[in-house]
Amino acid sequence: MWVERLPGCDGWGVWAVGHGGPAALQASQFAQHQAAAERCMSGRAEVASVQVTPELSFISGRTAELLGITAADDKSYCPAARVDGWLATATLKGLVRIPPARVPPAAGGIAGRARQPAPPFASAISVGIDAAWLVGTESGAQVAAVELIRELARRPEIARIVLITEAGVVPGRLAAPKVSGISWTAALAQGTPLVDVMHRPYQPGADVDFRRYLRAGTCVALTVLDLIAYDNPAYHESAWWQRRYQDAFDEQVCLADGVFAISRHVGSRLEKQFAGRLSGPVWPVLLGTDHLHAGLPAAAEPGPAVKALQGARFLLVLGNDFEHKNRDFAVKVFADMCERGYDGRLVLAGFHLDGGSSFGHELTGAGRHADRVTRLGSVANAEKVWLLQNAEAVLYPTSAEGFGLVPFEAAALGTPTAFVRFGPLGETLPDVAACGGWQVRPFADHVFRLLESPEPQIAAVRAAGAALTWSSHVDQVLDGYRHMLGPGAPWRTRGRALPGWPTRWRRSADQWTYRAGNKLRRLAGRA
Repeated sequence: MWVERLPGCDGWGVWAVGHGGPAALQASQFAQHQAAAERCMSGRAEVASVQVTPELSFISGRTAELLGITAADDKSYCPAARVDGWLATATLKGLVRIPPARVPPAAGGIAGRARQPAPPFASAISVGIDAAWLVGTESGAQVAAVELIRELARRPEIARIVLITEAGVVPGRLAAPKVSGISWTAALAQGTPLVDVMHRPYQPGADVDFRRYLRAGTCVALTVLDLIAYDNPAYHESAWWQRRYQDAFDEQVCLADGVFAISRHVGSRLEKQFAGRLSGPVWPVLLGTDHLHAGLPAAAEPGPAVKALQGARFLLVLGNDFEHKNRDFAVKVFADMCERGYDGRLVLAGFHLDGGSSFGHELTGAGRHADRVTRLGSVANAEKVWLLQNAEAVLYPTSAEGFGLVPFEAAALGTPTAFVRFGPLGETLPDVAACGGWQVRPFADHVFRLLESPEPQIAAVRAAGAALTWSSHVDQVLDGYRHMLGPGAPWRTRGRALPGWPTRWRRSADQWTYRAGNKLRRLAGRA
């Protein structure tokens, strides 16, 4: 396949990939095809490729380096397998690939829709929270759930909050008069709904039995954080597990009485993908960003690895090692900065994942500077705060997010963040200094500018986050609860097509067969 870099695409260039050699770029309609592709890419850093015909595709210059395209590929014949590898990497990184005849999303989406006023609650209501994710290593999803529960507990409209888990315990940080815990066994033994609203404040998934939500609550709300795992096969054990996850996700979103999306970017995708199938509305409810302003965690004795950084200059990458976090790209940026005189360290802080991880290859771009990269693994909350406070800058080159809390957390603690403005980050931080794409040298230049003058960006991020409070978030969540519990809500007027016992039996049989087959294959491999 012929590959050639062309000028255009907001100054970042665009790579044409066509069958038939250079002549493909001389076809009569080539200019129109390039213009159509650039319309899809313009202003949308997350769009990696546009296939305009079966024989012709365009790859955005913003993402070319991230996908592994180099200057040596310009004006050359590349094997189809290499091109397929670039496109597979785009999927791995959570970037958008637009197929033929797909019109780019219209501006605004659900952002401009006015929500009709909801009737007030007749009396204070009870809310059940699936609290399974409130234990274990802290993540952005866990932070959002904790802040939601804390703010709900302050509201007079809420009579009680019941955290439902297998153990029925209440984490110490959520202890409050209105908050109690109960096990699923006890909750389902009631015989009647335990709460008015049963809310899962994080991803739907294959681990969820939606029927027990219906037994625990009069109506059911789900929060969708993103569709990263939905789209990315690398984050699943196999294609079978990904299909199972997608089927469960589809079913739960379509059965819920209401769905909260943590950004308009996510909400617009849900409405388009599930148009005509949803039982209830999708509401974009932006997360709060003021949780670090409320007070820092009590000082804790940092671990030896963090202690070793005291007094040192360092850049910080905060987040797990999923491929879409692009820690490998951050390492390349750091190496480029070192070659130009930066004398600090790079710290990678975040937990390690078994599937879809960059851990095994993320240091390959460090070259002779590998000994200046520190990988801390998971860090405690107090250590996270110390790292954010003491880093010279945060590198946040993620290419797929549902919201993106890190720039707000860093700015709250006086540290600038280098990121690419795309999707939700373009929605929440439209006027903040950011990099336009995932190219190593321009991104490194952007980091140097932030190091030289961090205050303007920090102030801009803080200003953008001023309206993004947890109080505002819960105001909108309560409005959604009112709609779900009010007269004429979809769940009251339209029956749900719950999966019957044949479907449930088939799923169980499929799962048993798949696991048994896997075990036999492993045993055969040991023989």
